[in-house]
Amino acid sequence: MNARTNKLLRIVFFFAFDAILTYALFFFACWASLDASFFSGNYTNLYLVGIPWALLVPITLLCCGTYRVAMSRIGLFESLLIVFLTSVVDLVCYVALFIIQNVPGLQVPWILNWRTFLLMVIAHVFLTVLARFVPRVLRAVHFRLHNRHKGHRAILIGAGDAAKILIDESHVSRTSDRVIVACFDDDRRKVGTTLGGVPVVGKIEDAPEYIATHDIEEAIIAIPSLSKTRYLEITRLLSKCEARLRKVPALSELDKVNEVKVVDIDYRDLLGSPTYFYNEAEAKAKFAGKNVLITGGGGSLGGAIGLELLRLGIHHLVLLDRYENGVAEIASRARDFCANNGLKDVKISITIASIDDEETVRAAFLKYHPDFVFHTAALKHVPLGEDHPYEAIKTNVYGTDIIARACLDFDVQEMHFLSTDKAIAPDSLMAKTKRIGEWACLHYAKAGKTRFTCLRFGNVLASKGSVVPIFAKQIEAGGPLTVTSEDASRYFLTLEDATKLLLSAAMCQEGGIYDIETGKSVSILSLAESLIRQAGYIPYKDIQIKITGLRHGESTPKDTPYDRSKQRGTEHPSIFMEDDPGIADYAAFLAKVKKTPHGIEAKEYIGTLFDKALAE
Repeated sequence: MNARTNKLLRIVFFFAFDAILTYALFFFACWASLDASFFSGNYTNLYLVGIPWALLVPITLLCCGTYRVAMSRIGLFESLLIVFLTSVVDLVCYVALFIIQNVPGLQVPWILNWRTFLLMVIAHVFLTVLARFVPRVLRAVHFRLHNRHKGHRAILIGAGDAAKILIDESHVSRTSDRVIVACFDDDRRKVGTTLGGVPVVGKIEDAPEYIATHDIEEAIIAIPSLSKTRYLEITRLLSKCEARLRKVPALSELDKVNEVKVVDIDYRDLLGSPTYFYNEAEAKAKFAGKNVLITGGGGSLGGAIGLELLRLGIHHLVLLDRYENGVAEIASRARDFCANNGLKDVKISITIASIDDEETVRAAFLKYHPDFVFHTAALKHVPLGEDHPYEAIKTNVYGTDIIARACLDFDVQEMHFLSTDKAIAPDSLMAKTKRIGEWACLHYAKAGKTRFTCLRFGNVLASKGSVVPIFAKQIEAGGPLTVTSEDASRYFLTLEDATKLLLSAAMCQEGGIYDIETGKSVSILSLAESLIRQAGYIPYKDIQIKITGLRHGESTPKDTPYDRSKQRGTEHPSIFMEDDPGIADYAAFLAKVKKTPHGIEAKEYIGTLFDKALAE
C-alpha cells in the first residue's frame, strides 16, 4: 500500500470518526436534557438536526488541513487548532439550533440548556484531540513495556528541549536502542523534577558517580547551545567514566531547524586547543596569482596547505614528493577542487622526487619558478630515525639544505620550513636533525633576498603516521592500544589549525624561528581511552590499553614547554618569535656533517657534532 493510499484512508477514517463522535455526543446531550422522554415521538426532528451538526465538524477540520497532519507529528499547535475549530463549530450549531426553534413549520423543540451544551463541548474537544494521540500513546506504552529492559542504558547531560525530544524518541521509535534512565542539569530548579517520565537526578558534576553506580553505558551531552569552554569542561569530566560519550551537535551544525540527532564526540573536541586567528583577506592579497611549491605535497599537512592555497587564489601549485600514491591523491583532490569552483586557469603539477636528490629538485625549481616554497617533507618518526639515522640525516639535513639553497639560487621570495617543538630541547636524532634544518634556514637568510621562516609544531592529529590513525587501527583489530607511558602527554594541533598557523607565520614580517601557543598538553592515555569510548567500547573492559614503556629516542614522556620569557610577540597573538641566531659557522658544520658514516654509527657521529655546535 503506497503513501497516497495510506493518506486517503487516514482522512476517511478520521472524517467518519469525527462525524460519528459529534452525532453521538449531540444525541447524548439531548438524552441528558430530556431523560427517557427523548425517545418519544415528540422529538424525532432532533435526530435529523444532529446530522448537519455532525457533518459540519469534520468538513471544517478537513478544509483547515488538520487531516493532512500525520499522527506521529501531532503537536501542541495542531491540538490547539482542533480545539478551536471544534469549539467554534459547536457554538455556531448551538446558536443555529436556538434560532431555528422559533422558525414556524420546522417544529424543532429547544431542549439543550447551556450547562448541558458546555459539558458536551468539553467532552467533544477532549475526545477529538485524544483520538489523534491514541496511536502514539499505545505505541509508547507498547515500547515502554517491551523495551524497558532492552537496549543500552543512557543518561542525558542537560534537561532542556533537546533532551525532551531524545526522551520522546526513545519511547516511541522502533529503531531506538537506548533506554534513558536519568538527566542531569545545572539548573537547580529542574533537579528533582521529571522530563518525559525521566527523573532529573542531579547537577552535571554528579553524573560520573551515577554512571559508576547504575551500570550506564552511554552519556549524551544534550545541550546544543553549550559554550566551547563549558563543553570542554563536561567532556573532561566524563572522559574518565566507563560509558560511551556522545553529543547533540551545536545548533549551527544541524541540517534542519527542528532536528535533534546524536553524534559521536569528535577526537578534536578532546583537545581544548585554542581557536587560532587567521587573516584570510591578508593571505589572499599575498598569495593570489603566485606559484607555490610544496615539498611533502603528498602528506597530510602538505596536501592541506596546498588545498588552502588554491582557495586563496594561487596560480600554480607544484607538489613535490617521493610517495607517488599520496601526491597523486592530493593532486586529484586539488583538480576536483578547481573544477568544482570554476578555477580553470589554475595549474596543478607533480614532481616525483626525494628532497635529497639535488639535481631533480633544482630541475623542478628551474621549470616552475616558484614564488613561495613550503617545506613540509621530513622523516619525523622518532624510533625510525633512531634505527635509520643516515636516512634521517639525508632527509632532514641534506634535503633541507638543498631546498634552502635552491630557494636562494632561483630567487624564491619566501621559504617556510615546518620544524618541530622537539627541536627546543632535542633528545632524539630526529629532533637534532630538525634543529640543524633550522640552522640552515637562519644561515641562508643572511645570504640573499629570500625570507626564511621556521615554524615549530607539536603533533598534528589524524595526519599520516600520527597517534589517532594508529589507535583507530588498533581499535578496529580489537586492541590492545599501545601507550608508551601513563604520564606521556603531547601538545596537539588539528590539521586545520596547523594549516592556519603555518600560513599565519608566513604573513609575519620578520624571518626566523616561530613557536606557537598550543594550549595545554593532552594525556596520550586519556586520548586513547576517549577514542575507545568514541568507537562504542569501554576501556579496559572491551578493549585493553597496554603500557609499552618509552621507545628508544624518547628520554622523557612529556613535551618540553616553551619559555615565553626568551621570545618576542608577533603580529599574530598565538605566534612568538624565538631569539635564536643559529650557529656561527654553518658552512663548516655542514662540511663535517657530510662526512657522516653510513649505518647506525651515524647517530653517534651526528650527536657529537651537534652537541659541540650547540655548546659553541
